[in-house]
Amino acid sequence: MRIEVQVPHLEPLHWLARQTAASKTYWSDRHGRFTMAGIGTLDVVAGDLPISYPAVFDRLRQKLSPLFPRVRYYGGIGFSQNRQIDPSWKSFGNYRFVVPRFEIWMDESGTFFACNFFGTPDVAHWERELAQILVELRRVDLTQLPVTVATPVQIARVDTPDRYQWQQNINLALAKFTDRQLEKIVLARKSTLLFASDLQPQILLLLLQPHNYPSYHFCFQTDPQTAFIGTSPERLYYRHDRLLATEAIAGTRQRGTSGELDRQLSDELRNSPKDIHEHQLVVNNLRAILAQICDAVTIEPSASILKLNKVQHLYTQCQGILTAELTDAQILPLLHPTPAVGGFPRPQALKLIHELEPFERGWYAAPVGWVGYDDTEFAVAIRSGLVTGDRLLLFAGAGIVTGSQSAQEWLEVENKIRHFTDLFTPPHPPTITANRSHIEQ
Repeated sequence: MRIEVQVPHLEPLHWLARQTAASKTYWSDRHGRFTMAGIGTLDVVAGDLPISYPAVFDRLRQKLSPLFPRVRYYGGIGFSQNRQIDPSWKSFGNYRFVVPRFEIWMDESGTFFACNFFGTPDVAHWERELAQILVELRRVDLTQLPVTVATPVQIARVDTPDRYQWQQNINLALAKFTDRQLEKIVLARKSTLLFASDLQPQILLLLLQPHNYPSYHFCFQTDPQTAFIGTSPERLYYRHDRLLATEAIAGTRQRGTSGELDRQLSDELRNSPKDIHEHQLVVNNLRAILAQICDAVTIEPSASILKLNKVQHLYTQCQGILTAELTDAQILPLLHPTPAVGGFPRPQALKLIHELEPFERGWYAAPVGWVGYDDTEFAVAIRSGLVTGDRLLLFAGAGIVTGSQSAQEWLEVENKIRHFTDLFTPPHPPTITANRSHIEQ
């Protein structure tokens, strides 16, 4: 159940940064039509074992009500569903969804402060619940003053894999194409940035906000030291009743430093056989999936260009009308992971990713979003980073197809994390690269 009241405008992310709660949740859609900042936990559905989609989505649905459509579970699902979770990702588990206790909710109708709680006919239980709510409410800061946004001081960086191992991985992947085992694989890199003091996740997101439209902005903070944040441009899917919308984003160029150079790079992307092939693999995969689960499918006949602050991508919108009996528990595992973050064919690509990448992806490139009573939205958690105390672990990948070159793919990954790295002063002393004895500038 939910009680909400309209309040004078509060900027949700500034409000969230001021709170002392250990658990914080933030979600903003990529066009800014809906923003939610939440603190505390009314309910958590989480687990360390590989997810059972029917069991988890049944648990979520059982507690949601059509009477309170703004009550939603926010969270995500691990990329590879490992039984042994990397310690850095331990608090997130293989899946974790939260209904916050208190929320600032903002949309076109205004700004609202909301309290979520469990309804019960048991008077004694309700009195205890109310007493607990009032205790928690006294800790909530409802002032309207903005927080101070200061740029953290970066002191070191480690890339895993380093350039040498990256080249080796690309060569091993390309060898799989020659014997037709693979058509595409997305290999990722982890860049660990060390700072002079502990990071504040919401401050990082505030620094990122002006530079990454149109993108989903999210923060899932599990404790004062740990949060997963990001500004993803990519929707995995949105479902409202039987309407399903998804998209293909693959093929990348950096943005130009002038209008003319930017147009040249866009034209180069549109006409690149390598990027067209990489993008078309994603489109074809979505077309095949939607044909299985939808009565009607509409796919844009040609790709457009999605321009972000640091990079631009080939982009194709897709949608369909779901067959009557399908649920999110069936849709999500069909769509995740797409060839844009995994590869094609999926089983072979995921197996090779596990063999080659020297780190666990955790929630990187995985589905993050929200689940409501009759609608659901998940983004793909790219352009993301894991905050752990004074460290920021950045993740980004590059699509490898026939014709890929390791140096160009390294630069593509570097461009994809620039919306983070450009915020900080370059580290001094020089960057140390992982798995190598030398030091690179």
